[in-house]
Amino acid sequence: MNALRTALLAVTCFLFAPVARAAQDDAKPMKATVQAPDGLTIAYDVRGKGDTALVFIHGWCCDREYWKHQLDAFAADNRVVAIDVGGHGASGKDRKAWSIAGLAGDVEAVVKKLGLKRVILVGHSMGGPVSLASAKRMPGTVVAVIGVDTLHNAEFQWPEDQAKMFMAAFEADFKKAMQGAIRMMLPEKTDAKLVEWIVTRAEAQDPKTAVAIFRDFPSLDAKALLKEAKVPVRCINAAPSTKFAIPTATDINKKYADFKAVIMEDVGHYPMLERPAEFNQKLREVLKEFAANK
Repeated sequence: MNALRTALLAVTCFLFAPVARAAQDDAKPMKATVQAPDGLTIAYDVRGKGDTALVFIHGWCCDREYWKHQLDAFAADNRVVAIDVGGHGASGKDRKAWSIAGLAGDVEAVVKKLGLKRVILVGHSMGGPVSLASAKRMPGTVVAVIGVDTLHNAEFQWPEDQAKMFMAAFEADFKKAMQGAIRMMLPEKTDAKLVEWIVTRAEAQDPKTAVAIFRDFPSLDAKALLKEAKVPVRCINAAPSTKFAIPTATDINKKYADFKAVIMEDVGHYPMLERPAEFNQKLREVLKEFAANK
């Protein structure tokens, strides 16, 4: 009997070990780069399998590591791609002119390089308008945009004096302004280690590039971005809990797109980092609407 058991075990290992290794290989990220339309190098990684690709797009002065609690978690059911858009993370920073449209071109370059056919864009903060602009560039490929604490009110416009004040602060002392801005976007009770992690990564960004991108924000036309994306837009946003927060105006946004929002209470601007388990559950619920075989 021992000999038979040993033989069966050997056969089982022979048959199923390749499957196990394949599953591990699917989960392991493949890191790569692609050239944007203007030649800038764009870094990304990809893992998982599935009919639908989730493409994660970070916010301003962030990078693809901000999705560290989501990438492996969603790779079991989807192909998962995380991008460092131009000027951020491991991507190039030598671009002559910076704009949201240019960052959308970075996203398109990665999608085309991977040959993705069905894409849901998940964009945090600045990644929200970048996702909308990307959807416009890829009709038929992008089937939905999911924003994360972004796209709060299509009719909101920054007061000109406030925009100038922020710009001047970042130009005068980038690190100090970044530290102050991030702390204003997080509740006081936020874990100190997480705050330090966010601040350290943000203030390490190239100041000239960051400020150049920032200059494009006040001129964004959110109404046009929502209309021209021509896909359903869903958001997982924070309820206003800091003085820097903007309420999500669902009724206003519905005038310009198929828009719905899920609200998380008592979190700041980085819900995917602050409460990842709850955020992931909410993201799974939103994704059910766009299941490929629904």
